[in-house]
Amino acid sequence: MKRVAGCLLLVAGALIAWIRFGRIDEKLVDQRRFHSPTILDRNGVVLYEPLSASGGRGEALLADSLPPRIVAATIAAEDRRFFSHPGVDPLAIARAAAHNVRRARIVEGGSTLTQQVAKMLLASPNRALRQKLRESVLAMRLEHRYSKREILAMYLNLAPYGNQIHGVARASRVYFGCAPENLTNAQAAFLASLPQRPSAFNPLRDPKRAAERQRYVLAAMPLSARDREEALHERLEFRNDAQSLIAQHFIEHVERRTSRLEGGAPLITSLDSQLQRQVIGIIAAHRKRLLDHNAHAVAVAVLDNRTGEWLAWEGSGDYFGPSFGGAIDGVTSARQPGSTLKPFTYAVAFEQGFTPATVLADVPTHFPTAEEGVVYTPRNYDGRYRGPLRARAALAGSENVPAVATLSRIGPASLLRFLRTSGFNTLSHTADYYGLGLTLGDAEVRLDQLIAAYASFARGGKAIEPTFLHRQPSTVNRQLISPRTAFWITDILSDPDAREFAFGSGGSLDFPFRVAVKTGTSQAYRDNWTIGYTRDVTVGVWVGNFDRSELHRSSGVTGAAPIFNAVMLAAVKRVRGELPIGDHSPIVDEPADLARLPVCTLSGRRPSTHCPAVDAEWLPASAPAEFCSWHHDGYIDWPVEFRDWARVKGERRKAKGESVDLSPSEGTTRLRVTNPADGATFLIDPTLRTTFQNLRLTAASNASVRWTVNGRDVDSEWPLQRGRHTVTAIDSRGNRDSVRIFVK
Repeated sequence: MKRVAGCLLLVAGALIAWIRFGRIDEKLVDQRRFHSPTILDRNGVVLYEPLSASGGRGEALLADSLPPRIVAATIAAEDRRFFSHPGVDPLAIARAAAHNVRRARIVEGGSTLTQQVAKMLLASPNRALRQKLRESVLAMRLEHRYSKREILAMYLNLAPYGNQIHGVARASRVYFGCAPENLTNAQAAFLASLPQRPSAFNPLRDPKRAAERQRYVLAAMPLSARDREEALHERLEFRNDAQSLIAQHFIEHVERRTSRLEGGAPLITSLDSQLQRQVIGIIAAHRKRLLDHNAHAVAVAVLDNRTGEWLAWEGSGDYFGPSFGGAIDGVTSARQPGSTLKPFTYAVAFEQGFTPATVLADVPTHFPTAEEGVVYTPRNYDGRYRGPLRARAALAGSENVPAVATLSRIGPASLLRFLRTSGFNTLSHTADYYGLGLTLGDAEVRLDQLIAAYASFARGGKAIEPTFLHRQPSTVNRQLISPRTAFWITDILSDPDAREFAFGSGGSLDFPFRVAVKTGTSQAYRDNWTIGYTRDVTVGVWVGNFDRSELHRSSGVTGAAPIFNAVMLAAVKRVRGELPIGDHSPIVDEPADLARLPVCTLSGRRPSTHCPAVDAEWLPASAPAEFCSWHHDGYIDWPVEFRDWARVKGERRKAKGESVDLSPSEGTTRLRVTNPADGATFLIDPTLRTTFQNLRLTAASNASVRWTVNGRDVDSEWPLQRGRHTVTAIDSRGNRDSVRIFVK
């Protein structure tokens, strides 16, 4: 029996010795792996520089010079028996277990400050019992190898203080603008309360949530009654304008990508701090106007088209915004892009044989969907139909109907493949899921990926991999589209005359030099965008709300475009040294296989002698000429798809020597509803104003017709209303014809 007891004592002693005196991996306790290097902009300006109490580089506080108030507050908040336990505190564990059993939930933990250091060093998300044991073993080994003050210094240098801030030295400078040794008791208690729940107690979003925890810490600190009373009544003022935080979202991206680098050598990034400050100032100048539209967040990024380097990156407009989620990065948040995807639709069409002179039908059209019995009837932003539109005008004017008609011809699958190839990794659904609405932005993409895809147009169709680092050449240089297609898209988007019919002139989309630009507005006006580029840079702007609340009377033209205009001017001037006023040279070099040839403004074909108006267009020089067959001597021979539109517009197809009404001849046609189709389902488009949600009612008849919906008289332009409806046409002879439709 004594032998067994002796063996057990030996085993227990060996186990205790192994736990207490066992080896610690040197790499594990090397705290440099937790610290980012000093981060500089492309010109050597410091964006983020960890500072010690002495003002030098580095995060670490030294064990022999820990600020007394920080020490007192941290011990009171985290581990009152820190200086007496061996790394694990059985009393604290028992007390926490009792409290948790009493409350029937976990309300308190029993981890010591040393165990928390071990947890941060191991950096494992696993919270299983095995991991807890590993942390306890490491904690006791730390207690053997290091002094209490050295362990406390580790904690103060590693602990999270919210907003991606690690270490109390940096936290004191960011939040209060002072060195940690200059913190007051109230400030020290406030910071000591953060590591327990750094997100919930974020002082720059909601300081009131941490106030109760701060009072608890103050009550536990060894203070005189007078000092405690002063601390409880001290009004804390938080600093949120530190120079190092001009590009906090950008810094966070850099830190994530360099998290395994050791501190020491500065990291030179691609950011231009001067341009970044200009972007921040531009957003601030537009803040009141944006708030009038209920827009709280703005994301802006500028990309160097030649190198792929990010020159400016602002994720929200106010990182420390207390109420709208300013710490969220809008540049990488997936949102509906509206019409900014249309250029990619036309790019695929141009690759398949379309040209800017190809005529598209901007007429009322019903497209089948993947859902049986449901048709999709797109409408333009202003509710008008313009009949035959050349692709140049359709894209430049951002008309919805021609874009959907184009996608129906090339197929949503083709567009989806191209978008994924162009770098959009958020498009995870099938082509049937997105349907024809994909060209109108019925999907979610990221602003940084949208900017990179637009930059490929500026680069003659070549993709590029954007980078956060300076002079880090891109390894991606694949050809996404032909130089011809890139030239066509760029030439159209930079043509102010082509978009004037839709956007007017003299606004935020016009510049004193060549800029290709596109706007977009998402469903229910939750997001608006403006994306554009020159030969040098691509600029993207998103305006919206992170909680997806609607904007008020704001579109890509009125919301994002004014900011885009100012940022583009600042970026071009910064890159070139001066604004190239009057420089209207092409952004993309003109391909040798294109020639500027005359075309009929109506049919888009080479003009005949009867065409009344002629324009010029870039067309394949070697393609056989196809002459206009629409215009004849005194009449227009409208193609079938335009005849109803021409009749409604008051146009007439004239035969030689006579005028022929397109209405049915007397006695040849019985009354028949031709639109809408019987059994059709219509979807109300949330991107359009209610006044534009009208259904055009048409009938084939040789007499005048009046209309009723559910028995009530209506005009031939009936505003869509949700529900099931019976649409009836009644002619002057009393004949009737009815169809049933469903609107949702």
